[in-house]
Amino acid sequence: MSEPHSIADNPRQMRGETWYVLLLSAPRVVAEGIRARLEQSRIPVHLETPFTSLGLPEAYIGTYTGHVSLWVPEALYDQALLIIERDQQGEAP
Repeated sequence: MSEPHSIADNPRQMRGETWYVLLLSAPRVVAEGIRARLEQSRIPVHLETPFTSLGLPEAYIGTYTGHVSLWVPEALYDQALLIIERDQQGEAP
């Protein structure tokens, strides 16, 4: 799993009226666990597969199990990183 730590180096994309930043890229099974944990903490997460840009609904169907990207709102990036780091260290939220 790749984890960018400097927000300045991360790709950004506009989703609606909100800037999202790449949080990480990981195998689907790992990314889905992280996504659930962040959403439990009320951090919206956008999941992208290599097929998202083609307009295929695969991201919603869940059949692709390779690497996916998780994007979070730029304003919540630091909070999302803290949650991931705490989980990796085995700390309670």
